[in-house]
Formats: sequence, C-alpha cells, structure tokens
Amino acid sequence: MIKQINNCKHEFDKLLAENSPDTDWEKEAEKLLERIKFFQHERIVHLIVTMTMSLLTVIFVCVLNFVGETVLIPFVLLFALCLALTAAYLVHYYRLENGVQELYGYYEKFVGKFT
Repeated sequence: MIKQINNCKHEFDKLLAENSPDTDWEKEAEKLLERIKFFQHERIVHLIVTMTMSLLTVIFVCVLNFVGETVLIPFVLLFALCLALTAAYLVHYYRLENGVQELYGYYEKFVGKFT
C-alpha cells in the first residue's frame, strides 16, 4: 500500500513538474480523489486492525497478571506476538496516514491549477 502511495506521489510530482498546458487538471483532480477514496478505505481497515491488535495486547497484559505459573509461558509468547504485531501495524498505519495526508496536498495543488 505504501508503495502504491509513493508511486502516486511520484506520478503527481512528474505531472506538476511538466506543467503542460494540455493537462486537464480538473480530470487529474478527479482521478486523484478516486485514489484518495481507495486509500481512505485502506486507512479505516488498518485502523480497525491496529486497534484490535492493541486491544488484544492490553488483554494479554491483564491476563498475565492473573494466570498461574503453569500457563505463564504460552501467555507471554502470545503477548510478545501481539506486541510485535501491534508495533508493526502502528508503523504501517503511521506511514499510510502520512501518505494520504500528502495526497491531500497534491489535490489542493491540482485544484489550484484550474480555479
């Protein structure tokens, strides 16, 4: 997903650098809005997954306080797995969010070209 956003930004940088008079900026802005809608959907999905993993991590922390020593190791392993996945999802969500915010900036530049 991050690669797709970077490809979009690269394409838009090239389009803005060319600044061709033949470019239909209104049409380009509409295409960009469609891409932003797609990425917004991905943001929602990744937010749900990130929040779920965070909740599971907190649940395992609470469970670790109450389990006996006989089942401690499996819960510690599950906690470590959830913590690692939560960290990975947070980094991914952060990059996805910032990428979409940058696309908003491109949209404003495109709109500025035809208004």
